[in-house]
Amino acid sequence: MLQILADDGATLQNVYAPLPLGIHIGFCIIATAVYAALFARRRGYNYLCLLAAVDLTLLTQFFTDDSFITALFIVELGLLAASAIYSFRASRAKKEQKAAADNKDEETEAAEEKAEASSEEPEDTEIDSDAEDDDIL
Repeated sequence: MLQILADDGATLQNVYAPLPLGIHIGFCIIATAVYAALFARRRGYNYLCLLAAVDLTLLTQFFTDDSFITALFIVELGLLAASAIYSFRASRAKKEQKAAADNKDEETEAAEEKAEASSEEPEDTEIDSDAEDDDIL
């Protein structure tokens, strides 16, 4: 690893892709595996956008035309913006689900307490036998 960093300009591919091809492919494989696993686990489309954005950087190794790089830049910005939007929506939905679950739990507890209170039978009160005797006399 230190040897790769110690090499001066001999290993640079081009201005847009300064990493050697092998290292860049390794980076893309690792990033693809991580984002694919995150998507499979959490089902967030933001991970697919990030996966595509990382993998598209590999194209800079082969195409160095200015118009292609500009188009790739615009696509990358779009993917990153889409990822941010998907992430924001997912976090908002998660907060709303949590709030709804909390409200449901509170309503359930209140209903249970009300049911318990209404199901309690009043205690039998003893009739004062002395008072009945007084009324009879």
